Amino acid sequence: MILFLTTKTSHLLEFFFWMLGSFLIGYVFSWYYFKNKYKSELNKSSETITELRNEMQSTIRAKKTVERGGIEIKKPKELDFNKIGVATEKNKDDLTQIKGVGSFIETKLNSIGIYTYKQISNLTNEDIITITDLIQFFPGRIVRDNWKGQAKALIDIEK
Repeated sequence: MILFLTTKTSHLLEFFFWMLGSFLIGYVFSWYYFKNKYKSELNKSSETITELRNEMQSTIRAKKTVERGGIEIKKPKELDFNKIGVATEKNKDDLTQIKGVGSFIETKLNSIGIYTYKQISNLTNEDIITITDLIQFFPGRIVRDNWKGQAKALIDIEK
């Protein structure tokens, strides 16, 4: 009986090691096969990625601005104060009364020479585009918020 158990156990052990060997051989060969199979695809993909990066770098460039530590590429436009009027800080209006103008935007407007409602009410479309560029404000926001109309209404209220 003991001889029978040891024979049976030895057969099970032998079977186990044969299975383990088969598994290891299959694992090594499949690893090698898939490594070589996808290596060429990986090389093609990395070449494509490199080409796309080079193409993007040559076509897309960030605008250099003072805030980003660079120098502005375009010469800044200037406002025609003969048309809109000249004002100083002495006769300054509270521009924050206009919807869409906060204290930060008021400071920017003051820095380019706009202090009064009268100046804002005299703006042309070209002036609005120039101001948007100069104060780096959302394009079209001045027109959408109707700064000119609000400024005219505030002038009428003051009279």
